[in-house]
Amino acid sequence: MPTFQSPVDQATLFYRYYAPSSTPFNPSSSGIQPLTLIFLHGWPMSSRMFDALILPLVESHRFRVIAPDRRGFGLSAGGWTAGPSSPEITFDTFTTDLTSLLDQLSPGPFVFVAASMGCIESVLARAASDLVRRLCRGFVWLGPNVPNRPGTKALDPETWKPINEGWRSAARGEFIAGQIPGIFRADLNDVGEHTLAFIQHDIILQADPVAVERTAVICCRNVENELREWAASGEQVPVLMLHGDSDASMPIEDSAAVVKEMLPWSTLKVYERSGHGLYLTHAKQVLDDILEFVGSIKV
Repeated sequence: MPTFQSPVDQATLFYRYYAPSSTPFNPSSSGIQPLTLIFLHGWPMSSRMFDALILPLVESHRFRVIAPDRRGFGLSAGGWTAGPSSPEITFDTFTTDLTSLLDQLSPGPFVFVAASMGCIESVLARAASDLVRRLCRGFVWLGPNVPNRPGTKALDPETWKPINEGWRSAARGEFIAGQIPGIFRADLNDVGEHTLAFIQHDIILQADPVAVERTAVICCRNVENELREWAASGEQVPVLMLHGDSDASMPIEDSAAVVKEMLPWSTLKVYERSGHGLYLTHAKQVLDDILEFVGSIKV
């Protein structure tokens, strides 16, 4: 199992690193693509949330893929239970974990594919790391929760209060089961019960409950200053935002539409009848848009 040690506190963190096989099913390309794709998952998920995208991208379309599990989620169980002497976990911790992994793996030119809070992580990584600014050739953001301006739904305590109470409840499983359909707008899309059960039991309930609550606080970080500094730098790295028109978790007017104004060279595509989980309900459309985007990038 591939792991690395965080330089922050030596926590053991898991990542997936896929390279295309020599004998895949239905290859669309004979050679390995020059860009590596780095997937950053949302809250309270893990890298498994991207299964429907990663498999065809690696095997059919021949991309190398790196997909870490954030500390406390998926198979990265460490980083929250080291005791009172351990440092406080912040978003800077997540960024250091990520940039340290990339420094160790030397992925070459890459594109971030990030969902929800993973989009914040990619913004902070760009701001903090010379390696990221040197090697990153683009950003694909799925349902981005940036910039997280004060006064918006994502930062409203009343939004998070019932969520935290549900996670703390003895009936946590029932609470999560009731929340998941809304992520994928199952009222608008055909999402089967077995798919929802997989999301609940094999992804969300794998997370450390303390990590879930503390990360819910951490992921409310505002990154408006980082975005404005990026815009002022003149570094117009391509950005593609894919956002659902029915995203109740992260309304488009508070996020992608704002970023489009701040980064005017970015591209925003709005998906009809789509919620926050468009990476699953609209996987084919997302895959096609990713391929078109990376195909336009000169390496």
